[in-house]
Amino acid sequence: MDDHRPVSMNIMNAEAHALAKDLAAIEHTTVTEAVVISLREALALRRGRATRERRLATMRRLSDAFAADLQQDPGAPSIWELSEALYGERGLPR
Repeated sequence: MDDHRPVSMNIMNAEAHALAKDLAAIEHTTVTEAVVISLREALALRRGRATRERRLATMRRLSDAFAADLQQDPGAPSIWELSEALYGERGLPR
């Protein structure tokens, strides 16, 4: 969103101001744009982390369900036995 209407934001923290100035110098831009860059990157990082955490939770749930299914049949081959049947010593499919 490139909204260039005047909006006021007062940074009342010396460290935050110094960091914004340093980022602006590195990026060859204004302090305002440096703040925008920083906020966009922070949000993207956190949103990505939440997505990874959801995927990981789904994988754990599916893995637990799969393991529970295997445990219900005591005569069923172990995951290692299944793996050995499907893949050779070099990890390639047979």
